Amino acid sequence: LVEELGLELIVRNVQDSIDQGKVKEESGRYSSRNSLQTTTLLDAIEEFKFDACIGGARRDEEKARAKERIFSVRDDFGQWDERNQRPELFDMLNGQIELG
Repeated sequence: LVEELGLELIVRNVQDSIDQGKVKEESGRYSSRNSLQTTTLLDAIEEFKFDACIGGARRDEEKARAKERIFSVRDDFGQWDERNQRPELFDMLNGQIELG
């Protein structure tokens, strides 16, 4: 479908970040790869100089994600501050972004 529409699909994997030594996989009963995803995502954003990304996250994995909106503005370090999250009511989406 991507080829048919003439689009480019960019995929990055946490396992590649582990193999490259950028992150270390946790071990143990309650280990998770969730925190490792940030490094992989930020590396891709830096590599391709994205202004915006479309992604998905399960709300049940992290309580704070339930507060996120359609647009989730991040700082230069990929951090999200829910206190600065503007409301998005009905069809009024906050689509303003800054460079980077």
